[in-house]
Amino acid sequence: MGTASFLLQRHDILRTDSPDAIRERVSHYLCPHRMRLFNGPRLASRLSAVSFDQLAIIELQYGANVEIDPAEESNVYLFRITLEGQGAIVYDDRQVSMVQGGVTVTSPCQRSLIQTSPNCHNIIVRVPRRELEQRLSRRLEQRLDLPLIFDHYFPEHYPGTGFLLNTIKYFAQLTDALHQHHTQGQQVRLMEEYLYDSLLGVFGHNYSHRLHDSPSPLPHYVKSAKRHIDQNLKQGIEFAALACMVGVSTRTLQYGFQQFMGLSPKAYFTQQRMKSVHQALLDAHRGQRVTDIIMQHGINSPGRFSAHYKEIYGVTPVQTLQSNRYHTADSRSATVLR
Repeated sequence: MGTASFLLQRHDILRTDSPDAIRERVSHYLCPHRMRLFNGPRLASRLSAVSFDQLAIIELQYGANVEIDPAEESNVYLFRITLEGQGAIVYDDRQVSMVQGGVTVTSPCQRSLIQTSPNCHNIIVRVPRRELEQRLSRRLEQRLDLPLIFDHYFPEHYPGTGFLLNTIKYFAQLTDALHQHHTQGQQVRLMEEYLYDSLLGVFGHNYSHRLHDSPSPLPHYVKSAKRHIDQNLKQGIEFAALACMVGVSTRTLQYGFQQFMGLSPKAYFTQQRMKSVHQALLDAHRGQRVTDIIMQHGINSPGRFSAHYKEIYGVTPVQTLQSNRYHTADSRSATVLR
């Protein structure tokens, strides 16, 4: 078994060594499925859960080598943060590792098998397909012509990973307060809509390009702050000063970005600067070096940036520059940043 404490320990549902018992509870809170046990430790499962109107948050550890085969009619998206241990999601054409600290997403229209090791400890947000796709359709102001499919994996340092974990913690705390005051209804619906919009904005999917290009009713202060960030990607941003410049408090600025952009002002700045560096590498003329381009963007830790860049794009900055047909790579910069 793992050693990490459960984030939802106040919401424990079950601790069991019975395959039937854990299968029934996981089917109830996540989705119908078949479960297969492999050789290894005996099942020692733990499940905690928080349910809302349409979505649910589940924390789960099987304590054994297990393979889960979701039923084909399981019309839910599963956003999974691996808190401890490891596992894998097996698709027809690839296998995606569940890595500690990372987020994996399974979409209902893609067949997959989920394999976990004894110490694999996940916290999962179950989002109903119908509600999420309807929310996306309203945002785009058009019917979807293809099923919504999310990218399979997001690393620990991806901006949405921390946002999702913090949102899970906040939702769990807020649920306790709502139950104590017996005031759910509208509050829960607003919470769910906020999460749907955030997931669509933070995590990449096959409609991301259309969604980000579509007009959105941003508040004036979010528009102004966004424009200032976009125009100053090569300089550092002091976010307290930015909030003052657009006439709101730092808390209001933070909330506005989170609600309408799906990520914090700092995460938005990091994301846009990363994109700017990526495009600069693709457009670089002969003789330009990776180090020069990175430094021009105000980045003072090239090694750390290079590692983060590879997590996002799957290649190093040097490899991106080498793929640029206008540029002959400088071996000295390759030695420094490879």
